[in-house]
Amino acid sequence: MAVDSAFPLLALVVAGGFACAGVDDATDGGGRQDALALVPDGGPTSSLSCSFKATVPLVPQPADLLVLLDRSGSMDTAFGSGTRLQAVASELTDVVTAFAEHVRFGYQELPGRQGCLGQAGAGCCASAPTVGVAADNVAAVVAAIAAASPVDGNTPTAAALRAADGYYDALADGIDNRYVLLATDGAPNCTLAGDLSAGNPSNVGACADALAEVAALVSAGVRVIVLGVGPDLAADTTGEATCLDALAHAGGAAASPGSPGYYSASDPVELQLAIEQIFGGITRPSCVLRFRSDVVDTTAVALYLDGQQIPRTAQNGWRLDTSVSPPVARVTGVYCDEIQAFQVKTIEARFGCPPCIDILECQ
Repeated sequence: MAVDSAFPLLALVVAGGFACAGVDDATDGGGRQDALALVPDGGPTSSLSCSFKATVPLVPQPADLLVLLDRSGSMDTAFGSGTRLQAVASELTDVVTAFAEHVRFGYQELPGRQGCLGQAGAGCCASAPTVGVAADNVAAVVAAIAAASPVDGNTPTAAALRAADGYYDALADGIDNRYVLLATDGAPNCTLAGDLSAGNPSNVGACADALAEVAALVSAGVRVIVLGVGPDLAADTTGEATCLDALAHAGGAAASPGSPGYYSASDPVELQLAIEQIFGGITRPSCVLRFRSDVVDTTAVALYLDGQQIPRTAQNGWRLDTSVSPPVARVTGVYCDEIQAFQVKTIEARFGCPPCIDILECQ
């Protein structure tokens, strides 16, 4: 089977003569997943016995991640033993190096350095990524992060997000698990036209423009993660923090369903934990398995984690969702937690046999 990815990280092992069908996660966290065979060559699924199965090794998912780093003047504010920008740069350098095997990194900054024609406000420049998303470019990304320095500029988040969207739209690398990581210490204050909206306490115009650009990225399959740096945001419940919270929730990769939706880093310790959570989340295995072929008999599919059958139930088990086509199998509750904590090595589907419903039946 050809895996839908530039990185063939997921192998499919099938017993018997199957026509292969892949599996994918588009909604419930984790990266793209390719996995299960459904239809045997020359016969319907219902004719199979439990000895026919497909096994999915669970490994970190490949991802594209464009680092969008705020280098506005406020990032020169003291933070720990250095500045906000220095602290973020140090942590990003560590994780870029650590996750290089599974994440294709790129780098962009705001304010930008070039391509700033038509910007009305001082420091509202936005430009395209200076390092494109690619494999084996860790050295280039690390060098770009190290070269970032605060400028006496503003925060053109909307225009920078639009540039990121245009970049991803032109990138054809076979990776569907795509992200923008916006690391910033404040809300946008430049509109798309390059005008400053700082006279408005909540920067409403700039925030609305940024929200529209986040929506455009998400509609194109790119999730936006927001990292909010500095203690000022934690103390602000009505202005800049509200905008970052909205951006995070709109981006489809919020830190929590409540507030703050962005990853909060009030001090260096929180910053380290936040970045570790972010990068662990984008590479974790998926709990959602989408079948590319129709299941002939949806009552005769059993799911196993590391050889142990799990119940087919809406909570703490798995359910087959036939409301979409192709259908998806959703692993739920504690079993999903185990998968995403890398406590499970394989998911196995067996066809032509009834699933267990109660956990005691699965023993």
